[in-house]
Amino acid sequence: MPYDYQLVGGTVLVLLSLVGITNAMVEKRSPLFGILAFLMGAGLLFWGWLLSGFQWDPSDLPEAVYRLISEWK
Repeated sequence: MPYDYQLVGGTVLVLLSLVGITNAMVEKRSPLFGILAFLMGAGLLFWGWLLSGFQWDPSDLPEAVYRLISEWK
């Protein structure tokens, strides 16, 4: 699939940024970098959604991860 990198990368960025934002708020720091990472991850997900022809299924994420693992030798 042409959008595997965007789907997996965007999901990883969004999940890690949510952890970073939460950590920054608990430690009373600025969550700016977490917010920027969240926006980049959301942008990657949107780009992948555009490449997929506006059709995604929840089962696409595990399949995309498996395809990327199989390509990585």
